Amino acid sequence: MASTPSAAAAAELAALTSAIKELFATTFIGFTVATTLYGVSVLQAYLYFRKYTKDLVALKAMVATLWIFDTLTTIFVAHSLFTLVFEVLNKSVNTNITWSFTSEKLLVTIITFISQIFYAHTIWKVSKNMITTVFISVLAVGAFGLGIYTTVHLFENPALDSISTRGFLIVSGLVQGLAALNDLVITGAMSWYLHIKRRGSTLPSTDKIVDTLILYAVSRGVLTAVAQIMFLVLNVAVPHHEYWLPFHMAVGKLYVNSVFATLNVRQSLSQKQTEIKLGPGITTLANNGQMGERDQTVTKPITFAPIQNTNAASTTFGTFNQSISSSSDVEQG
Repeated sequence: MASTPSAAAAAELAALTSAIKELFATTFIGFTVATTLYGVSVLQAYLYFRKYTKDLVALKAMVATLWIFDTLTTIFVAHSLFTLVFEVLNKSVNTNITWSFTSEKLLVTIITFISQIFYAHTIWKVSKNMITTVFISVLAVGAFGLGIYTTVHLFENPALDSISTRGFLIVSGLVQGLAALNDLVITGAMSWYLHIKRRGSTLPSTDKIVDTLILYAVSRGVLTAVAQIMFLVLNVAVPHHEYWLPFHMAVGKLYVNSVFATLNVRQSLSQKQTEIKLGPGITTLANNGQMGERDQTVTKPITFAPIQNTNAASTTFGTFNQSISSSSDVEQG
C-alpha cells in the first residue's frame, strides 16, 4: 500500500516532464521559424523605406506599425521561451500562460486584421465591387473581434489548461477558420480581377506581368491560409498538446511579409517606361528596370480610367497601370 502514492507521484512527474519537453520543443521550433521570418521582414521594411520615400504618409504609417508589432511579437516569444527555460532550470515550473505569450497573441490578431483590411482596400480600388470588399471586411472584423475575446479570456484565465476547454476551442477555431477563409477569398478575388484585366490587354509584356501577379497572389494566400488551417486543425484535434504553436508564431510573420512584399514588388516588376500602381495611392515609375527616388510619384487612389496621352500607348489592368512610350521597344510575343 505504501508504494501506491510513490507510483502515482512518479507517473505524475513523468507526465509533467513529458509535457514540459513538448512545450519547450514546440516553442523553440516556432521561435526559430518566427525569428527567421522576422529577419526577412526587417529587410523588406528597410527596402520599402529606402525606395518608396514618396508614398502616402498613411501607407508609411501602416508599414511602420506592422514592423513595430512584428518586432514586439518576436520579443514576446523570446521572453516566453526564456521564462520557460529559466523556470525549468530553477525547478519551479509554472503552469500559467505567461503575459508575454498572451500579448504576442493580441498583436498577431491585430496584424492579421490590418493585413486583411489592406487587401480589402486594394481589391476595392481594383474592382469597385462592393459585395466582395464588404464580405472580406466582415470576415476580417469577425476574426478580429473573436481574437480579442480569446485574448481577454487568457489574460483573465492564465492557467495552461484554460486553452483546452471546449468553449475556448470553439471560439479559437472560429478565429482561425474565418481568417483562413478570408485569405482564400482575398486570393481568389485578386486572381479573378487580375485575370479579367488581363483579357483586355493586347500587350504580351502586360500579360507576363499579370501572370506573375496572379502567381504571387496565389502563393501569398496559400501560405497564410495553410498556416491558419494547420493552426486550427492541430489546436482542435489535439487540444492537450502544443503542436499548433509553431504555426501560431509564424502566421503573423507571414502576413507582415506578404504586405511588405506586395509593396516592394513594384520595383522588380518595373520595366522600361512603366508606371506601376499597386494598392491605394501607390505609384512608381521605372526606366529599364532601374528605379531611383527621382522616378517616384504619388497619385490619388488608383482608378481604371484610360490614360489619354498622344505620345504613348497605354493599357490599364488589375492593380497596375502600364504606359509605354512610343519611342521605347515593345516586347513582341
